[in-house]
Amino acid sequence: MTTNTVEIGADPRAELQVAFGHFGDASRRLSGAFDSLRDRVAALGEELADARRGNARLNAHLGALLRALPGGVLVLDRHGRIREFNPAALDWLGEPLVGESLAAVLERVRVAPAGAGEAIALAGGRTVSLSRRALEDGGEVVLIADVTQAQQVQAVIARQQRLLTLGEMAAGLAHQIRTPLAAAMLYASQMTIPGRSAADLARCAEKTGASLKQLDRLVSEMLAFAHGGAERELVSLDALLEQVAYWLRPVMRAGTQLTIRTEAPKLGVRVNASSLASAVLNLAINALQASAGPLCVELIARRGAPGRAEILVRDDGPGIDSALRERIFEPFFTTRTRGNGLGLSIVKSVVEAHGGQVRLAETPVGATFVIDLPAEERR
Repeated sequence: MTTNTVEIGADPRAELQVAFGHFGDASRRLSGAFDSLRDRVAALGEELADARRGNARLNAHLGALLRALPGGVLVLDRHGRIREFNPAALDWLGEPLVGESLAAVLERVRVAPAGAGEAIALAGGRTVSLSRRALEDGGEVVLIADVTQAQQVQAVIARQQRLLTLGEMAAGLAHQIRTPLAAAMLYASQMTIPGRSAADLARCAEKTGASLKQLDRLVSEMLAFAHGGAERELVSLDALLEQVAYWLRPVMRAGTQLTIRTEAPKLGVRVNASSLASAVLNLAINALQASAGPLCVELIARRGAPGRAEILVRDDGPGIDSALRERIFEPFFTTRTRGNGLGLSIVKSVVEAHGGQVRLAETPVGATFVIDLPAEERR
């Protein structure tokens, strides 16, 4: 850098010449900076254009992927309202979607929960499951997968398994059926003997009827195991427990105390009411049969995990030995000399046919069976 020194009182033209020199230097520097800035702006413009072209290609690629996905995709804002969707989601859920809450859309298109988990039965006959992931802006991405075929295959497999077990049961029940059948035939033949008194005939008729009732019970249990429940309807948990209590009270012996408690009165389950009530009744009767003395039996309905209901059958009887806990739901497994070992296996089959599970809970006293089922809110 050149430094010019001007003496005071020097020639004004010299001062002007020095000033022009400073101005020339500044102009050259400004011109160089401008050229550099112009080149940089041009370079940034090219980079921005490249980025825009890249973003356009990326957006087109992502759009093609979303359109080609076999599943539905919804993007929700932080208020849970739909702001974007792909064609599969529109095809399955129908319009309107944008601006609607996911809960309202599902309420519009849903027939009923289709089973455990997030599976949902849609009005068009399709069954879907939902997976959700949070976004950084507070929204969510919801993936909708078509599980219709998987549900159908699962139902077929479950039915085939029940039929396979039914075949094994039929072989094992041969001697179970033969005994009451032989007794019925014996007492019926005795009724044809001439000269029998009215009391003898009444006794034979009673024994014949009891044997036939035992046969009917065995057949009914086999059919219940095979079908696992049929037509279903939404019923309240308290009504279901009242039905069980209505059937249970006539067979309760003196000293037995029955308590019914519903902790979720507006909660319902979509079930075949008679088959599920029979399953719960079976658990309660097991409790009565396992105890010879006074007994307290509780029937409890309550909320379980989100979207689930629980029915508890609890007693303060002798309980179940820990060595037997793993086998109690096996067909034909029984610790009673007059039992056929079908009761708990039928309970398990009926509950699973309704998309639920049954388990024996750990309790310090007695036994507590817990039935877990998909639930719906009743209006």
